[in-house]
Amino acid sequence: MRIKRFLTLLLVVLTLMLSAACSKHEITKSQYAIDFGEVASDHWNISNVKMEYKADELSKKIADKEKFVYISSEVENYESIAEKYEFTESQVFTKKEGLLSYHDETENGTRILMIESDGTITYFTGVKETFFETKVSEADCVELTKIALKQYGLTEKDFDDECYISTSCITDPVKNETMIIGYTVTVYFLLDDVKLFGEPRANIQFNGNGEVIYLMYCMPDFTKSETAKLLGVKRVLKLIEKGEMPVMCGLDTDDAPDKITIEDVDICYYSQTYDDGMQIAQPIYVFSAIGHFDNEEIPFTIMAQAN
Repeated sequence: MRIKRFLTLLLVVLTLMLSAACSKHEITKSQYAIDFGEVASDHWNISNVKMEYKADELSKKIADKEKFVYISSEVENYESIAEKYEFTESQVFTKKEGLLSYHDETENGTRILMIESDGTITYFTGVKETFFETKVSEADCVELTKIALKQYGLTEKDFDDECYISTSCITDPVKNETMIIGYTVTVYFLLDDVKLFGEPRANIQFNGNGEVIYLMYCMPDFTKSETAKLLGVKRVLKLIEKGEMPVMCGLDTDDAPDKITIEDVDICYYSQTYDDGMQIAQPIYVFSAIGHFDNEEIPFTIMAQAN
């Protein structure tokens, strides 16, 4: 009888220990591991650099912030999206699971619209690229981007104030001079009123006349899945120092800094597509850091998963 009671008690203790272990693991594990891809520089390892920070002060900055895990929903209104680009059902070119495309032959060129089930919209307007020095400025293209997004009904999401502008250039072989023939404006989104990094963005390419050549809109409809179980700032920094936490560093240098100082932290979101074709948006810590070198100090950011 005593042996039976002892075994019963032992079973209860083991069950409680296992439950506690599982509970602890559940709090700390990430439901979806963020893959930041290639970091800004693969010539140095951040875990080999001395880091200085005040963990308690950083933790206080985000102590009251609650974040969530968001999951994308599939597109169902293909036809209504196509109507905004003046395509009809008779112009459907490809129809298969996860993709619907339209083609329209015009005097200027072929208009092509591709709508993917994850919310990605790609539109080639049929307008051709020009090969003279652009007649429009970067500022002009930013304003034209706002007009284009509104024209195609893509302004229902909240955009970040910052945008990225790249150039299309050609070089005159005779004069050996390079000139800008167009711009591409990339705008980013907000989620929960904070920056959303990763795949979501909108790209608009303009020719030298300020006409839209190409539009790509990648921002799915997100639904709130669950409250994110955030890891502590101090713990994340320790994992980074040990090389056990994937990060994305915005410091593009060949040489590692002598020291890194973490000055501030914020919680934002990062989204990417997983194997099941679903986009997942999860919270990340964005650390504001200073890279200390012999002759200069360079500010940069360090991104790490927060849940």
